[in-house]
Amino acid sequence: MAAESAATRGRGATINPPNRFEALHYESDDWCDPQDSQRKIRTLYFRDESQSVISYNDSPDVGFDASLNPYRGCEHGCAYCYARPTHEYLGFSAGLDFESRILVKVRAPELAHKMWKPQCLVLSGITDATTLRGIGC
Repeated sequence: MAAESAATRGRGATINPPNRFEALHYESDDWCDPQDSQRKIRTLYFRDESQSVISYNDSPDVGFDASLNPYRGCEHGCAYCYARPTHEYLGFSAGLDFESRILVKVRAPELAHKMWKPQCLVLSGITDATTLRGIGC
């Protein structure tokens, strides 16, 4: 366990499992380059060209109807996060990629629908809004 934690300093996930939707994947062997296994993984930010930023739900279990998600992925790396598998639809993994590959919806203000009526809107219902600190896109 210590070897896995050292390989991913500063992250919640200790592995980067293959994407279940991709036909090919590779696995690196730590024995090839021990120095490489001690690397610190940088967070990379990508532009997300989504066509919407507001998500609606009609679940009786959730206390809100609409949420605004300004980005995908989350640097916090909570192991229990239910949003991890959504990264696989984007070609990334639900492991370290979810924590280190953040897709930012930079056009969020432009995507407000003209028919939207002001209502209670939850910010970042799928990931933590504090990840946005310091993003200068």
